[in-house]
Amino acid sequence: MTDGHQGQQRPLGAVGSRERPVVPTGALGRTSRLAMLPLRHTARTAAAASRLSRAATDQVAARTAEQLFTTLGELKGGAAKLGQAMSVFEAAMPEEVAAPYRSALRRLTDAAPAMPAEVARRVVAADLAAAYGPGWQDRLVAFDDMPGAAASIGQVHRGQWRIDGGQVVQVAVKVQYPGVGQALRSDLRQARLLTRVMARLTRLNVSGLADELASRIVEELDYVREGRVQAEVGAAFVHRLPKELAAARAAGVQEPPGRTSVTVPAVYAATPRVLITRWLDGAPLSALLSGRADLLPEGWRELSRRDAADQAARLLGHAIYAPAACTGWMHADLHPGNFLLLPGGRLGMLDFGAVAATPHGIPAPFGQLAAAVLAGDGPTAIRLARQAGALAPDAEVDPRLIIELLHPLAATGADTSFTYSRAWLRGLMAHLTEPRFAPALRNLTPPPEYALVWRATLSAAGLFAQLGATVPTRGFHLAYSPGFRGSIPPAQLQPTDTLRHAS
Repeated sequence: MTDGHQGQQRPLGAVGSRERPVVPTGALGRTSRLAMLPLRHTARTAAAASRLSRAATDQVAARTAEQLFTTLGELKGGAAKLGQAMSVFEAAMPEEVAAPYRSALRRLTDAAPAMPAEVARRVVAADLAAAYGPGWQDRLVAFDDMPGAAASIGQVHRGQWRIDGGQVVQVAVKVQYPGVGQALRSDLRQARLLTRVMARLTRLNVSGLADELASRIVEELDYVREGRVQAEVGAAFVHRLPKELAAARAAGVQEPPGRTSVTVPAVYAATPRVLITRWLDGAPLSALLSGRADLLPEGWRELSRRDAADQAARLLGHAIYAPAACTGWMHADLHPGNFLLLPGGRLGMLDFGAVAATPHGIPAPFGQLAAAVLAGDGPTAIRLARQAGALAPDAEVDPRLIIELLHPLAATGADTSFTYSRAWLRGLMAHLTEPRFAPALRNLTPPPEYALVWRATLSAAGLFAQLGATVPTRGFHLAYSPGFRGSIPPAQLQPTDTLRHAS
């Protein structure tokens, strides 16, 4: 994480114990502001549709994006979490309206209004005193009042922490907003309202995403859980070879290069509302997405735009799939604000509040189904869908229709590499919503236990499309998905040299 400034760090000192919510918590006020978003968007979209002029249309789109960012950013809580989810799918919008939304939504992922320093100090003092007793100030020896980053349920301050042995290290102190739990639960009751906004922006049916977000987002309030998950995920990127990758190598598969170039910050302390981790200096992934080469660190700025995008996507692939296969956790909040481009061409991975549990690795039916679709084996695809609980035992579905429906998704793993693009993603969304697939889609229901995995997988495709990157997707499937690897004939385990492009 990087804050673009070097603030004044000083001892935290004694602070008062009274805390007041810094996030608007009134259910009536929050609900009314959320409810107004779809209505305002409808009115502005209608105005744009009049086509009085291209300039007028662009101005309407920009005003709508600005109003959306302002409302979500100020409300924080579940409202801002939904806004962050929207940022991943902006690549699926029609290009003529994507630019203003792209700018506004990235601002939402990178920043939000800050809580006062004295409030943050009270939260930190209360939680650390409960965890470490009166000697807690010997641990957190300095604290920067100016937040380095602000997000939906908390903000991050730079500080200094004395680790065991006496060494003082630079740390990120993540502090939860007082009152955000109440606000978040209020927002989740209104998730359907923001889903309507999201549907208009992306032309997607995202009700399933909103439902899953509503049922799982409360877990993000637990910083103790987040600290434990973060520490476990870090093990996927050490030089030691995890047993899952050892099994892949024994089968003749080498994972794409770059796994050990992903960094997860070490966790030093985790309390219910405070998480203290190693500080990472780098540039947000959004700097690359927006073409700000001047912001990129050494190891990135020397690369061409295409090479930098390909390298970022390759490291993102490891960041997404290696933890799922090797540690039992899959990052499910894949917006650009959670990744940093680090010096030396490395990638930093942040924020483990939203994760999918994969205790047995990437679910076998995912890989098996992809392999069956690539092989054009409709009956096997139907059988696997039934086994996974995605298709009812008595549901009648044309196997050929299932293969045709799912083939564009599976095709990303057909050859050595696949080049993603915004046009490809828009085409994919248009394909999935074709009327002829409606009978199949009515019968396909992803099991609830796989919902976050689906969210992460689709979000990964969204990030790759935003980057316009060429990705060794098949290599990731072979290395990290035993279900896919075990369904591929041995002679085909080494992918072809053909580059699969989509424009």
